[in-house]
Parts: sequence; structure tokens; C-alpha cells
Amino acid sequence: MTPLGLGSRLSAVSLALLLVGCLDADRSTGPSPAPSPAVVAAVTTGFAWGSATPESQGLCGSALQLGCTRTLASIWSTISDPKFNTMRLVVIRNDKVVYDRGGTLAYPAYSSNKGLLGAPTLVHAMSSCGVGLTDPAANWLSGGDGARWATTWPWTEITVEQLATHTSGVCDYSNTSPICRDENGRWQRNFERAKAGGTKWPYPNDIFTIARAKAEQNRSPAAPGTVFEYSNVGHALLNYVVQQACGQSLATIYSQYIRQAGMGLPVAPAQIYTDGGRIWNQSAGIARWKGRDGAAVLRLAARLGIWDNRNVEPVRYWDAVTRVAGDIPAAVAAGRGVVYTNNGTDRWTATAGHRRFSNQLFGHNGNYSTIFLTDPLTGTTVVRQGKNNATGASYLTLNGCQPGWTGTAPSCTAGTDWSNNWGVAEKDAESATIGPRTMVMDPVQEAFFFPPPFCRMTGAGENEVDQVTDVYQTPPDAAAIALTAEIRVNPREGDGASVADRVEFYQETGAGAPTLMGIGTPIEGSEPAAYQLLLAADRHGTAGSVATYFANCVARSTVDSSKQVPSYSRPVRIRRGS
Repeated sequence: MTPLGLGSRLSAVSLALLLVGCLDADRSTGPSPAPSPAVVAAVTTGFAWGSATPESQGLCGSALQLGCTRTLASIWSTISDPKFNTMRLVVIRNDKVVYDRGGTLAYPAYSSNKGLLGAPTLVHAMSSCGVGLTDPAANWLSGGDGARWATTWPWTEITVEQLATHTSGVCDYSNTSPICRDENGRWQRNFERAKAGGTKWPYPNDIFTIARAKAEQNRSPAAPGTVFEYSNVGHALLNYVVQQACGQSLATIYSQYIRQAGMGLPVAPAQIYTDGGRIWNQSAGIARWKGRDGAAVLRLAARLGIWDNRNVEPVRYWDAVTRVAGDIPAAVAAGRGVVYTNNGTDRWTATAGHRRFSNQLFGHNGNYSTIFLTDPLTGTTVVRQGKNNATGASYLTLNGCQPGWTGTAPSCTAGTDWSNNWGVAEKDAESATIGPRTMVMDPVQEAFFFPPPFCRMTGAGENEVDQVTDVYQTPPDAAAIALTAEIRVNPREGDGASVADRVEFYQETGAGAPTLMGIGTPIEGSEPAAYQLLLAADRHGTAGSVATYFANCVARSTVDSSKQVPSYSRPVRIRRGS
């Protein structure tokens, strides 16, 4: 919705709002006031996760309350059973950790590394190293051993975006189709052996050289970009493109350009000794992450690169990587965007009555056991990290059996599918997400008092928020800065038992905790409900100064008004005109 003109809104009520200074603190569900000195010290040096009770953020922690059918404690009790092999669970809402079982301890992230290390470094390559999604991947893959990328179909047609969306047609090393190994019968085995990197598999036996020179294209029946096939090999090629274009390893790019104060590092990403004597990384697995650190990467992506009142690479590149529509149709149909999986096809909210997260939810899962997912419209992030076993996947029994499996240890029969664990047969469609969804994501949605509101900033200083602008400029003579946000209450499950209560607007400068600037006034006749705050320009800061704003949309129960659910929006940056 385009914000209304400033002149038409300077009513007596609006003018009064310009002078807002005192607010009802008891009604605020935003950042906590007056943190302890130790917390203040942490905040002033960069972002740090806050902490809050689940109930303060609209979730049931240990006791059922209005509308909840599960609690976070009961979810943990279920999935921490040995047969489910859950080792970590973290739930974050509105920048506050509300439930944490092991989130400060490093643990394997498996293919979730694609979203935590692969995607952000791709953003940097797009921003600073001349990589375009529609560019031929051959621009960076055709040197030396990769000569066929410059001369031979279909390699010449494969784009960077096709590698990033798993639509390139490059076979995965686990693809058993004869056409994937008809020319180089041992390449898949060699790729799998070399994927951990290290000095045992140096050039020319490293995965990048195998992928560029030996990996095959699934040429039956599709041309590049027409069929989705999840491919670790394709993602390794994407990693090569990024590092070739930038001349730095993924770990170096991440630590120098992506990581911000309050964000952690991946632990021990694979080191690949490749051509040219370089030591590069691959992000298809291997590295370990602390759950909270991985969640911080998703926070950066969900906020479109805005962190501590600055842009970590331009907004438009983060938008290109995290969007859920507008990419290659074959990927969109499979619930995939650029690197990230997403909820555009309801793959994570398919169960009736469990659609409390939005279609904007995105992230990455790994090894059938791990999920790092975030929803920008409800301000929610969920991390679940699961145990791997000797056979290489967490959905099979460990060494034949585990307590709780069919049979008696140590002689029980090894499992061959998910049926004893997630309750999903291996043959079922989307089996990689059904188990974690039904055991983790569906229950987390049941733990809300009622579905959280969807919160979106729509106006920033007389500009419509477009998800691609880095900094919105106000008119030079504006007496006020108009902030507009919309709240959608239970838009995916009907009206439910809640209504919009209020929209709060916060300013963050990166020098301390966010400041509550005021409560918005409803815009008459707006649908969905929109609220606006006209902020006196001098409260923003001096002319030419830039500040970050976000909205907190709060819904309340129509049965018990004390039950409220807040949701933070994505932020916007605004420069006061001079």
C-alpha cells in the first residue's frame, strides 16, 4: 500500500503524535527497558540476542494456555527421545531467545551450511565481485580443467542461478541414474570421498576439479533450467564461482564482509586444495555451527542485510537470494529459491491448522535431521540439529538399533527408511522435509497462543517500501518522518480468536538497544489494517542522518485480552532530508 500524502494527514491527532514522548510502558512488548549494565555493554558493541519467556512472545513454554495445543517443553521431550536423535533446539522470536537446548554449542549443520555460508557469500559475490545470477557459470568455471564449460552444450548454457536453484541438470554424486555416470563411471565415488577436503584429496582429485571436469549432466530429457534436481555437486560449482570471482575463500569472504558484531563463525569448514595452489572452502556440509550463530546469519538475511544501522551488502541482493517467487519455475515449484528452501508451496506448513508461519519463511535443512528456518513476517526462527550415524544419515538406526526402535539391541534389524523414526516412508514425496516438519515445525506452530500476526513495513518517509532500496530519503523540508506498517491477523487460518491491537515503531542506531518511538494511528479504511506514526523530524536525528526503523505488530486475544502475540517486521533505513 502506498502511504498517504503527508499534507492530508496533518490533523490535530497527527500533530499531537509529533510530540509523543511518553508511552504506556506496560503495553509495550518490544525491547526490554533498562537492561543490566552487563547487557548494556554487550549491546553497545553490536547486536546480541535478548532473552524472554516464551509466554511474553506469545508461545506456551511449559504449560498450556489459551489456544496452545503443544508446549515447547513437550516438543523437546518428544524429539529428544533417543530414537529421534535431536541434539539441539532453539526457538527465537523478535530477537529474543525463548527456548534453548544447546544453542551455544557447536554441532554439525550438514547441508544447512549452504544457507549459512553459501548464500551470504554469494550475496557478496553479486555485490562486489561482478557475479550476476543470469550470467553463464562458464565465465568462472571454464579455466584449465573446466574447458568444456566454454565449448560444449549443455555446460555453455548453465547459469549461476541454475546452479544456485538446483536446476542446472548437473547430477548429484548420489544420483544412481546410469546417465549420470556413463562417461566417467567413478566420478561420483571420488567426489564423495573428496568432499571433506584436506591434504588427502588435493588437486586434481579435489571436489572442485572433479565437479568441473568429470561430473556429468543429467541430459535426459531436460535442458538446463527446466528440471529441479537437488545437487551437492552443483552447489560446489557455485562455491567455485564465488571464490573464483572474488579471489578469496568462502571463510575469508564471510569473516571479512558478512560477519558482524554479534554473529559467530562456522567451525572447521572443509578446506579444498584446488587448482592454482589455492585453499578454498565448500559449503555443502562438514562445518559445524552453534545454533544461535546460524540463527544470526538467518536474521541478517531476513532483515535483507540491515545490521546495526548499516547495510551489509545492498538490500537488492539479499532480496534476490531470499525471495520466494520470481525465480526459475522448476525451482519455485519445488519450494526452492536461490540457495534457500522456502515455504512458497507450503512445504513447511502443509498440515491443516498448522499454517501459522507465512509463505515467506525460508532457510535450509540438512541431512534429514537439521533445520535452520526463519519467518520474516512473524519474527520467528527455529533451529533443530540432529544426530548423524555411522551409515551417513540420521533417519536410519544407529549401528542397527537405538532404544525405542523396533527390535532389541544389539541384534535388531537395521532400518531402511524413516518409518521407525519420523514415521515417514523413504518413498514418500518430499521425505526430506516431512519428518522435520511434522516433528518440529508443526508442533512449534501449535505452541502459539494463536497464530502470530504478519508484520510488514510499507511506508518509509513518504516512500513505498520496495524491498530493494538501501536507504529511503525524506523530503528536505519535511517536518515529520512518516512510518507506516500493516498488520495481517491470522491471514492463513481465518479470523481465529484474535484482532489487531496496535503497531509500535522502533528506531535502532547500532549504538544501543532499540528505542520505542511511538504507537501508530490506524489509517481509516485500510485493508489490511495499516498504522502510521508521524515522527517529529528532530527525533529522528540531524539533517542527513540515517536511522533504522522496524514495526512491532501486536495481536490480542478476543477471549482473554491479556494474551498478546507480537511480531517484528523487517527493518528499513531512512535518511532525513537536508
